[in-house]
Amino acid sequence: MKPTIPIGVLYSSSGTYQRMSGNSLLGARHAIDEINRSKTAGITLAAHYFDPQGELSAYQRGVEYLLAHGARHVVGTTTSASRKDIVPDVEKAGALLWYATPYEGFECSENVVYLGGCPSQNLVPLLDYALREFGRSALLIGSNYVWGWESNRIARELVEAAEGNVVAEKYYRFGDADFKAIIDQILVNETAFILNNLVGESSYFFLRQLNDACARLNIQMPVLSCNFTECELPEVGSLSHVRLLSCGPWFDTPGNGFSARQRVRHGTQCYSHCYTSAYNAVHIFAQACQAMGGDDPAKVLPWLHGNQIPTLMGKLQVKASNNHLALPCCIAEARQGQFSIIHCEPSVLDADPYLTRTSLARFHELAGCKASAPSLRVVK
Repeated sequence: MKPTIPIGVLYSSSGTYQRMSGNSLLGARHAIDEINRSKTAGITLAAHYFDPQGELSAYQRGVEYLLAHGARHVVGTTTSASRKDIVPDVEKAGALLWYATPYEGFECSENVVYLGGCPSQNLVPLLDYALREFGRSALLIGSNYVWGWESNRIARELVEAAEGNVVAEKYYRFGDADFKAIIDQILVNETAFILNNLVGESSYFFLRQLNDACARLNIQMPVLSCNFTECELPEVGSLSHVRLLSCGPWFDTPGNGFSARQRVRHGTQCYSHCYTSAYNAVHIFAQACQAMGGDDPAKVLPWLHGNQIPTLMGKLQVKASNNHLALPCCIAEARQGQFSIIHCEPSVLDADPYLTRTSLARFHELAGCKASAPSLRVVK
């Protein structure tokens, strides 16, 4: 008889960022269902779910509930605020949080497995592409919490390293819907591109309003993001005057074999890197438990560090020095309701969450000068 291993799942199905979190939840559910139906899997997963409904204060109750039901591993949380809120609880319990969402970096907990990407794996290559493709005048906008603050701080340093100009930097609360003032500022300045670090509904309001304003002037405006996915495209509709670019480890492009198989298994759904990262988390967890004969975090984590793990994104490994998963990096543009990949890095990117090994040489090259040191660090 197969051993049964508990797993906690902590995603919101409602709230301002429900498109992202709901798609992550779907990916985790599908992975659990596939493992439990598999004739070759050596374990069965007993899933326990908690829905915080997008309320930050509910995440701590959620992780306490899941731990009380025997889960030593929790897949979940979407925003950095919710992750940071529960990390102390996970650490105290000696459990592992499997965090499968892109985040702003500058964190490394022994009790968190980071699977969604950090700036060295998305923001840095995205800005390198944008500064070369669109120009060196950027406007930075974000949600008013650590994701927006840190992502835009890093972006400002990269733009300035290329001797570019940050036109403005502005933050909004979750759910804010009026962006007229900042859009007016975008249009009166020579803005080459916008880095959008808004989350959820605010991002959709902003993009629709920006598109309408650009349409009136008959101009095209590039907008970049590291957290905008396929599951959110229906919320913004047809953006005729915004070039919407996103960066991530996976996109559901035409002919994608994984999403085609998933549609056969689970029907017509939205498949994004929110979905695939949570799906990966569950499958990697199951492989580790099967290999180690149980779910002891003290045994699971070293197994992750010591193995190239087969995933839908290829063979990947969690780095022992920082618990971050190496990931592919692609840049895609939204066209006719889906993303088309326009650039991919030639190999998977190791995570450098504190940017201590990330060179600014390519950004200095854009400015026509050489770095004053062989490898200039982006560290504060």
